[in-house]
Amino acid sequence: MKKIITAITCLSISACAGHLPSTDKDELASLHTAIQNARNAGAEKCAPAELAKAEAKQLYAAHEIEEHGGYNVSEADDLIASGIASAKAAEKKCSKPKPVAKPKPKPMAKPMPKPVVKKVKPIEVIKLEGVYFENNSAALKPSSEASLNHAVEVLKKRKDIRVEVAAYTDSHGKESYNQHLSELRANSVKAYLISHGIAGNRISSHGYGEANPIADNNTKEGRAKNRRVELHVQ
Repeated sequence: MKKIITAITCLSISACAGHLPSTDKDELASLHTAIQNARNAGAEKCAPAELAKAEAKQLYAAHEIEEHGGYNVSEADDLIASGIASAKAAEKKCSKPKPVAKPKPKPMAKPMPKPVVKKVKPIEVIKLEGVYFENNSAALKPSSEASLNHAVEVLKKRKDIRVEVAAYTDSHGKESYNQHLSELRANSVKAYLISHGIAGNRISSHGYGEANPIADNNTKEGRAKNRRVELHVQ
């Protein structure tokens, strides 16, 4: 487009004047500046048509000034003003800010899976009421046989279970002594059950000492309740 307009301009001016007029004139300074600003903005690539119009009007204005041996206000001023408008239009077109690409929305983070909480099966406790030991000893009293024999019957009927013999003491005396005593008593009951036909691989033993009291250790009755043996089904 620029080449076509420039060619037409040159032909027209050449026909009238026989040569291309010089645009290096004080009267054309403002138009020259506007054209240069458009070029600096890249108008030769992004607005060639508008730039070509401004340059053509610059030549016509120069021609008018030379043709009349001075400054033809009515013609030249209109051409200069129109040329400046075209040059500014070219500059503005090239100066338009490029659309800012909107950032792509980040994908929603997948919610963290809820931790799987394994339900702990409550321990089944078989209380052995009436299991007694000699004082400060793991030796079973004869009066304990009825309760222990009942435990043997239960284990023979429930052949699919394994049990832990858990023995407890009261808080009277040293804690370390009570812990050791409870372990001996648990082993004593385990040995009785095995001797009466319960497979050893079905039974384990553990002494808990003073832990997990079920009654007040400050009373005689409470201490008697805390001295106990239980079977914990596993």
